[in-house]
Amino acid sequence: MIEFEPVERGLRVVDTLEEVEYVVEADGVAPAPAPADRFPTPVDDAVRVRTERLSLPSVFDYHLREGDGSARRAVSGREQSVSATTFVEATNTPMKLYLRIDAPATVASVESGTQINFDAPSTVLVGARSLHRRPAGTVTVPETPAGVARGISLFGSALKTTSPERSFPTLRGHPPLLEFGESFDADGFERPDTVIEIRVPEDYASVFSVAPLAYYLGAAVRTGAATPTLVAGDETVALRGDLGEAAADTLRHCFLLDCVTRTEGLYPVSLREREALAERTTIEPERWYELPIDRRTAAYLSVPQDVTEGLLDWHLTADIEPAARNAAILPFVADDLAIVRSPTPLAERATATTEPDELEEFFRAEEVGGSRTTQNASSPAESVRSPVETETYGHVWVGEEFPMGASKPTVDAYRRRLDRQPADDSTTTVTLVCNDEAMLEEIDEELYGFFDMLAFEVRTHHDLTKAELRSVLRTETSFLHYVGHVEDEGVQCADGYLDLRTLSATGVEAFLLNGCRSYEQGQALVDAGAFGGVATLTSVSNAKATRTGRHLAHLLDAGFDFHGALDVIRRIRISRQNYVVVGDGRVTISQSDSGTPLLLTCDERGPEEVTVTYHEYPTATFNVGSMTRPYIEENGTQYLAVGEMATFTVPYERLAERLSDHRIPVVVDGELWWTNSVDLTTLRDRQ
Repeated sequence: MIEFEPVERGLRVVDTLEEVEYVVEADGVAPAPAPADRFPTPVDDAVRVRTERLSLPSVFDYHLREGDGSARRAVSGREQSVSATTFVEATNTPMKLYLRIDAPATVASVESGTQINFDAPSTVLVGARSLHRRPAGTVTVPETPAGVARGISLFGSALKTTSPERSFPTLRGHPPLLEFGESFDADGFERPDTVIEIRVPEDYASVFSVAPLAYYLGAAVRTGAATPTLVAGDETVALRGDLGEAAADTLRHCFLLDCVTRTEGLYPVSLREREALAERTTIEPERWYELPIDRRTAAYLSVPQDVTEGLLDWHLTADIEPAARNAAILPFVADDLAIVRSPTPLAERATATTEPDELEEFFRAEEVGGSRTTQNASSPAESVRSPVETETYGHVWVGEEFPMGASKPTVDAYRRRLDRQPADDSTTTVTLVCNDEAMLEEIDEELYGFFDMLAFEVRTHHDLTKAELRSVLRTETSFLHYVGHVEDEGVQCADGYLDLRTLSATGVEAFLLNGCRSYEQGQALVDAGAFGGVATLTSVSNAKATRTGRHLAHLLDAGFDFHGALDVIRRIRISRQNYVVVGDGRVTISQSDSGTPLLLTCDERGPEEVTVTYHEYPTATFNVGSMTRPYIEENGTQYLAVGEMATFTVPYERLAERLSDHRIPVVVDGELWWTNSVDLTTLRDRQ
């Protein structure tokens, strides 16, 4: 799973399961196997290297630990000397990465990341652990709301701790899977002794709504209650109003307070959310940290929820039709800590497909051959629904029909995320297919592979026949980017149409089908074995499809998952309603050099200064609870890396200086810029 290999710049660390890698820069290293038990925390593998210098690119924050693993100090922006055995824990690498230092050295943050210098050539142990997580088994339950509640009660068995540190994604294991059977079988799982219960009415809607909260709190779910309540030790709190909203509010509240409280434990960092909460009310994280989980939860619930409101954006909402057939998806949405809602009659059939200007552009394009379809562009598909909007940028729809502005996952697609097998090598393969030369503008090999820590192989095909396209779709590839016409009959080829619903299997992992109304063909790819991808719900003009396709390609290449990439698309005046994710929306094809993918929005511009807002997008690898430090801030304060994180007003020159070496998307006046390809000081000229 973890492999080490010497490269010209140093030591490459590869997670073959997640298909990500990281280079520890050093001169002339020759790695040799080292025992993994020389580290205080679990690692999958380790090597020994000898060098005078090590550099961790893009790691601007790290933790120093004593020889016994206890936290020594959180470090940011200043040089530290070490003499005894010390462990350096990196904070935003694509796998958990540790360095064991047994010789005198200095550790310091520099402009490019973190650097370790020794007085003389010294031996360093490098250890790594994959962030891949999978459920340990399957719980069998009767096909009743009470049976499902009993299964959800075992979700907390996956928590690696009941301390506040479980708010870190690496300390939350994946809940066990659920399946129906004639009798209950716990498969050896035991719920942690949290003394917490959630009591709800005996119906699927109520049981589904509390699944993520029960998982995070390690709570038992009991059915038959007339009034939903949360019982933590000796305290009982009513979950008033809409149960889905109450459960979501309680989850966000407890989660934020855990993130604040954990700064008293293994990671004593300066956290902005703690500072902001302390400005609003009296908090006691020192006392809370020492309490058992039931008393700590009760203490959290005594803090008014309105004081935590607005301090933490959430990332994902799941609309799940409350039916027995959808219970199997609960372990996955609980693992994602999604807000769970039950679709209502307000989720009506979609009544519009395009804005008026888009529709005009389509018909104009059709006259000159610039459209991507010959189907009716003005009437919506009968199988498309419009879910109730949500404040989260990620939105999942589990029910009949296809959702506008949301993703449509399947249990099989989620399972494939878990069953992902190690690749033969760490190369990310991208397959570009264009079956209409009029659309060649959208794709070229320069769309992918910008991040120099990843190995990319780009394969390009044009004007494929049905047989040739079928062969390409059977070949293993990390990502398929298709450009061309899609009709009711299938995907257009040089000799007719290939209906992807005839595929029995595919080697495609993720995809973008950028042809009109391609969602059914996209669903066919998922049914054939793909993890997930982006397809269109409507007819789209050639110009808009080209612009969207290129933007999506760059965002996916920068490490965004499908949910995050489509949210950025929404921000640049392209209707997200035209596109849908089918399958797993948290699929990524690349990695971000900042851990969680980052978007900047340019809010205001003055004569000398510019105001920008940071937006962080958690992924399945760097999930909610991860921390980050903005590049343009120098005081070492950490932020929770989710949603709208912080706003800064800085001189143009400083913004350019701090960001020009990083590839970060920036939204300026509805346009998408990239910090490594434009001079940010020119923002001053666009007033």
